[in-house]
Amino acid sequence: MNTIDTKFNSMLKKNKFKTAILITYSLASLLLISVLIIGTKLSIPFEKFTGDPALNSNSNPFVGVISNLGVLLWCCTASICIFSGVFILNIYKKHAAFLIFSGIFTAILMFDDLFMFHDYGIYLIIPFDFAQNIVLISYMIFSLFYIIRFYKTILLENYFILGTAFFFLGLSIFIDMLFESGGLEYFIEDGLKFLGIVSWMLFFNTTSYKYLKKSLN
Repeated sequence: MNTIDTKFNSMLKKNKFKTAILITYSLASLLLISVLIIGTKLSIPFEKFTGDPALNSNSNPFVGVISNLGVLLWCCTASICIFSGVFILNIYKKHAAFLIFSGIFTAILMFDDLFMFHDYGIYLIIPFDFAQNIVLISYMIFSLFYIIRFYKTILLENYFILGTAFFFLGLSIFIDMLFESGGLEYFIEDGLKFLGIVSWMLFFNTTSYKYLKKSLN
């Protein structure tokens, strides 16, 4: 425990913890001010921004439960990857780069899933079908770059779990493009996506744990 405390305190000191606190509260305040300005300018009730979606839409609180859990798993994985990467940055730079990059990639997927960028996020600028294709192609290119850049590191871990994640997520996208969304097809599509997210979380959380444990020995 003393070793963990020493390393953690050293990391906080080195990364200027007070500055991190200031930046965190500044960004949070900026977000709230932005919502206040946007709501006022566009005459959007503030509760639409801050309230619970189920209450705002008068829907059952279980609506979207699997999707919401998926977002939480994305967030959990991104946080653990970035924290672990920063923690071991001065010890295992190669592994740290892998975790930090993976955390950023995961965060992008999380925000896309949460705000539905691939469905509606840029439809005001680009036609829907074209916008969706751009996002999907971008993810394919990004994933290919990611695998090429870190394949040596991935092969040293339980790579079959990450392969399973890509398989489930890819199959979910394929079904989404091939079939109409509705009924059993919708359940299968989102079920595969959820299994992909679970696999993604399992791979990166266990890998992060391995690197953290190794750095503390």
